[in-house]
Amino acid sequence: MKLLVFFILFWIGFSSTQCYSLEKTYNYGNPYLPSPEFTEDDPQFEEGEPVWILDQTGNWIFSLPSKLVLWNLKADNHHISKETKEYLIRYIKENNLRDVKVRFNQYAPLSEWKRLPKNKNINPVVRYFFGSISLLAYTFLPGRLFAGTIGGDHYNSFTNTINVYSDLPPVVIHEGGHAKDFAQREKRTLYAAVYAIPVIGALYHEARASDDAVNYFAEKNDKRQLDSSYELLTPAYSTYVGGAIGDVVANPITALTVIPGHIYGRYKKRDIDKELEKRKQKIQIKEPQ
Repeated sequence: MKLLVFFILFWIGFSSTQCYSLEKTYNYGNPYLPSPEFTEDDPQFEEGEPVWILDQTGNWIFSLPSKLVLWNLKADNHHISKETKEYLIRYIKENNLRDVKVRFNQYAPLSEWKRLPKNKNINPVVRYFFGSISLLAYTFLPGRLFAGTIGGDHYNSFTNTINVYSDLPPVVIHEGGHAKDFAQREKRTLYAAVYAIPVIGALYHEARASDDAVNYFAEKNDKRQLDSSYELLTPAYSTYVGGAIGDVVANPITALTVIPGHIYGRYKKRDIDKELEKRKQKIQIKEPQ
């Protein structure tokens, strides 16, 4: 029975990753609900002050699990380059995400608790219950130190905040994809509640965010980041599959699901040039003569 559950969920997970297609027309975001803009006293993009001992401890000790999973030393390294920040800032602006807060390697629990009651797009009962749980974890197990072992780069739908600790453009755009996905939902309360459901919720939401990231780089004809996306986002997604299976069969097999994730991601990126050419031809056909 456990083996059957394993293969069913594994198939669901990798069926989702295989739906990534570079032939799709990329749709820029248009939030369903109006968004209040930020002020000078409360900027949309903030960065934590560098603290050498804190950041080095997080980078070389607590981030080791995520580095091993993604095979990349920049995972949760607590030093986000100007290039990576500009990728996310551009993505946020191009997709009209005017009310999304972005924190680059920042620990700001007081500010996050203040943001919780301001998010009127989610029912207060759901928002305060699940949002308080997420903020308690953020407050007492801060990603600024523990990212990679406990938590990491993530989007909090209850405070509408993106927290970034990795210097990896595909990863930060993936988190932006979550914010874009939520912004376009009429019933965000239901969508946030579904996201909290073990197994199915996480798999669906993560697949959508990764799909948006891949197609965003295809839209920009950014082959370097497309290569990186397949190398990073496919194995990252497989950890959600593995975690979901582990929740069901009470067996820690996430590490096993990461291996085929890496294999499939590297296999998939071999066809990037062909898929980009197909995308280009499809766009040319749709353009009016």
